[in-house]
Amino acid sequence: MIAPRIPAAAKAAFRSPIWTPLRPHSQWQRTSQLRNPHPSLLTRLPKLLRPLTQQAKSIAHGDKDYEIPERLLIYHAGTGRITFLAMLKLTALLMGAFFTLLVVPSYVRAEKPLQDTAAAAACGVVPMLFVAYSTAPFVTHMHVHLPAAARASPAVLKRFVAAMPPGTRLTLTTMSSFTAKPRCSAVRVGELRAAVPGTRFGLVNYVRDVEAEDARRKWYMYRAVRSFYVQDARARHQAKKQKQQQRQQQLGEKGKATATVVHTWIWDAARDKIAKRERAAAGSV
Repeated sequence: MIAPRIPAAAKAAFRSPIWTPLRPHSQWQRTSQLRNPHPSLLTRLPKLLRPLTQQAKSIAHGDKDYEIPERLLIYHAGTGRITFLAMLKLTALLMGAFFTLLVVPSYVRAEKPLQDTAAAAACGVVPMLFVAYSTAPFVTHMHVHLPAAARASPAVLKRFVAAMPPGTRLTLTTMSSFTAKPRCSAVRVGELRAAVPGTRFGLVNYVRDVEAEDARRKWYMYRAVRSFYVQDARARHQAKKQKQQQRQQQLGEKGKATATVVHTWIWDAARDKIAKRERAAAGSV
């Protein structure tokens, strides 16, 4: 018996998808294709990230290339004096709160005479205001911000200080009026000028113009500090102390903390620049 011959086109038309053979794929091939769609990109990724890592390392280790840090302490008023003024401010604040919140209400409830109530209120308010007014200009710390060109070596730093430009940045730290909270004021050497003798009972020796800075501040912000008091005698006393600290730092063993060096000679140079500019301005007038 001869079987009928079916054309190839008819076989293709009646072929079911069930009989289509599947291409074998192992499990690890499918997962590798999903996780690594672009093998060439992953091989090039370290090369692409190498400049970024080098830049990050250079930024992280940038200060190690300089022998001198970017910010130096050039004036310190003394730990004992700063602590005393802070405690004085706190005592005046507590005394003012005691009289105004406890004594005065008790006088009012007892129907004391008006002059007695006013005197009790003045006993708390007047000392607090006087302490806040007289100690606000007191400078506790002063730092100088050095440019990168002046941080290469001590010799370069000395040349920079000898020809200190008026745009050299300083940070003067004072205490707030009532709470003794540190307030940092960023000023330029060229902005400071000598105050008129007798300003604020002689408790101010340097002033600056703060109109432009106050105009930029919001209404709820503190006004910029205009007056400063820097003790010149303290700077001369610290010159001797600095030499002792430098000797201790040179002789200090590894693992032992040494005292922070106060570079008072930088502030002395800046103070001389300010005085010289004042004399030149007075001579020109």
